[in-house]
Amino acid sequence: MRICLVSAATVTDFGEDAGSERIRETAEYPPLGVLTLAAILREKSETPTILDLNRLFYEYLGAGSARAEDDFCAYAAARIPSGFDVIGLSTICSSYPLTIRLADRLKKAYPDTFIVLGGPQASVVDVPTLQAFPFVDLIVRGEADETLPAVLGTVLRSGVRSPALALVPGITFRSGGSVVRNPEGPVVTDLDTLPFPAFDLLPGMDALASFSLEMGRGCPFSCTFCSTNDFFRRRFRLKSPEAVLAQMRRAKREYHATSFDLVHDMFTVDRKRVAAFCQAMLDSGENFLWGCSARTDCIDDELIELMYRAGCRSVFFGVETGSPRLQRLIEKDLDLAGAAARIRRCTSIGIDTTVSLITGFPEETEEDMWQTTSFLMDAARHERVDPQLHIVAPLAGTPLHNRFRGKLVLDDVYSDMSYQGWRLDQSEHNLIASLPDIFCNFYGVPAPALDRARLKHLRTFVLRALERFHWVTAALHQSRGGIQAVFETWEASSPAQSMDGEKRERYYASTQFSSGFEGFVRSTYLRGDESDGALEALLRLGERMADSSAERSLAPARAKRPPRSIVPLLRPEVRIFDLEVDIGAVIESLRRGDGLPRPSMRRVTLATRTGRPHATHIVELTPLSASFLKLCDGRTLERLAKDLECDAELESIGRERVAAFTFEELCRQRFLTWRPNSRRSAAVAS
Repeated sequence: MRICLVSAATVTDFGEDAGSERIRETAEYPPLGVLTLAAILREKSETPTILDLNRLFYEYLGAGSARAEDDFCAYAAARIPSGFDVIGLSTICSSYPLTIRLADRLKKAYPDTFIVLGGPQASVVDVPTLQAFPFVDLIVRGEADETLPAVLGTVLRSGVRSPALALVPGITFRSGGSVVRNPEGPVVTDLDTLPFPAFDLLPGMDALASFSLEMGRGCPFSCTFCSTNDFFRRRFRLKSPEAVLAQMRRAKREYHATSFDLVHDMFTVDRKRVAAFCQAMLDSGENFLWGCSARTDCIDDELIELMYRAGCRSVFFGVETGSPRLQRLIEKDLDLAGAAARIRRCTSIGIDTTVSLITGFPEETEEDMWQTTSFLMDAARHERVDPQLHIVAPLAGTPLHNRFRGKLVLDDVYSDMSYQGWRLDQSEHNLIASLPDIFCNFYGVPAPALDRARLKHLRTFVLRALERFHWVTAALHQSRGGIQAVFETWEASSPAQSMDGEKRERYYASTQFSSGFEGFVRSTYLRGDESDGALEALLRLGERMADSSAERSLAPARAKRPPRSIVPLLRPEVRIFDLEVDIGAVIESLRRGDGLPRPSMRRVTLATRTGRPHATHIVELTPLSASFLKLCDGRTLERLAKDLECDAELESIGRERVAAFTFEELCRQRFLTWRPNSRRSAAVAS
């Protein structure tokens, strides 16, 4: 049997730079579910073809005007050849219209091919999907690890119209003109029995900066807006530390992986098992780095420190709302003071922390909204925090959706919880408008006290301002009346106010916003008091950080031991500049939440380097490092050593040794790369 498994598209973001590292990193994020299914099928002597729509989308963006197809759907369909007996498409809510259009194209092109859908979105809207779209033959609901092989075995033995399909649990299919929904299928009770994902079916896996592995499934909580517990039927399960460690070792052996994203919606529910995993990591001596998701009330300072020692370097916290009242209404029930303390502790010991918040709930008031935004701004004063702000979406099958079914609003204020793009094909618009029960995530819930269009404007403004001018935005919040007053002032004069949704989003992603925001701050908030010097310095820093972020390098790192005759080069994403203000003291005041201080006048040299998405590292350089980096203008290392500013103590060590040590250290800190000395190479060649 020839089988093609197609992953769901999650990269649907359009920006000024279609080849940005942020899109590329996401495009190279492996589809774990599909690859695990491929490994299971291979154990049963079936090796499927894998099509990763994220990678294909990145290819599509890079093709530009060279591509003949009008849209990505046509582009993707053209790259699935004929001859497959079964094409299985994974689904998520954000790209479900694309998946449906792709299934339609494939069925028209290959009418004898059996089209199967699976994944979260198809599982929860299975019956209306089959009723609306005759080109979809069957839907596998929930966990497909046992169900899909059973379906394929039945089809292989008896054909696609076999009555034996009625005996396969966990599927919905069409029989005799009717839609048949079989009883629920099994879940995998022992996740350790799942095979290592078939990463070998995707090229380039050994080039990934971070490697994703499944840690567990299910969540025992019941937040009203979340669909996770429905898909996994609230069956919380974890892989054993031994099984995860074995997969890490294999990934290291086969793909040189040492950093891992451990995928689980709620890893830290069982404290004892988290501690056991951490101890296993420590005992292994492997020094693997990893990240996970957690609730702030399922973690404490002692556990955070243990996780860090065991290699944890990133954590995702879904705080959801900064309003204590809404915490109760959405059944999240977090103590917000405790949540803030956990965020503070994670960042203080070196763990990158994503803080995710949601606004636009039906009962939400303006006061609730600003409490949420203020919580976000308070979290953002910690340098290692990646702040997220979303507009709530009525995800299919959730209590929120069930409560407002038939009352949803279609106003083009799409939630990025369920849609990451800015453009929809007109046929996708038509699908969404005509089938709200299937595409409900593109609708909004009524929120009488809020203006949804303004809410989206607020979200975009806050996140883009933090991304481009992080410390300036933090300073305005702490010292210029709060983010609410800043937004209202911006809203009154911003050119974005008169733009429609897509045009506004593109404005905020462009350099126009950077220059417009800088001008806005200068004209509005430099008011002639003693804190102006600090704000001015932060503006200069923000300009450099924006420049650095726009030119992030995708080039691989050079070899650790370069030849002696080389030319040291600044990495493209690095900027070096001088300030006359002690910027470190200004930022430290903002970190504490104390606002803009009266700045100390001290000449400093800073280096900025873009790290993970939306984060830029700021380093105050030593005089030696500053001198070295400023000389990286095409000189060889030997020449640079002669020109380096050295005091008497460094002179006694020897200039060449000092230059070599400094070069190696700055490469380690990812400020430098290098190229061979072309003149010497040419001389040797001749």
